[in-house]
Amino acid sequence: MLTAKEIPVILRMPKARVLVVDDDKRLADSLALVLAHHGFSVSAAYSGSEAVESALKFRPDFIVMDVMMIGIDGVDAAIAICETLPHCHILLMSGAEDAVKRLDKGSRRGHSFELMMKPVLTASLLDKLQSLPPVYRD
Repeated sequence: MLTAKEIPVILRMPKARVLVVDDDKRLADSLALVLAHHGFSVSAAYSGSEAVESALKFRPDFIVMDVMMIGIDGVDAAIAICETLPHCHILLMSGAEDAVKRLDKGSRRGHSFELMMKPVLTASLLDKLQSLPPVYRD
């Protein structure tokens, strides 16, 4: 049996945490399942307000969030999250053509969010998440 010292460092590293947010529960849950399958620790939220609450409890390294949601949209939720978790990487996703205009709201407040157009390709999302360093650890 291997001891902890004999296990490669990469295997002992904590999993990066990802919060997936979309008001389409099937999409959020499907994306969360795929990310979990690829070794991430994943939580899902289904609204902008739930995203803010979940982010404070889960302390994700990354958030993948839909822009267009009823109530608090993804941009407003991202701005609120950045105020308490400034180093969390937030990737916004949208299928709406005017999503780029919504990002102006964040820019005016000093935030820069990356936008991925829906449908989000799993390989592209995984490449993006794996290229960024995890931020929060217990």
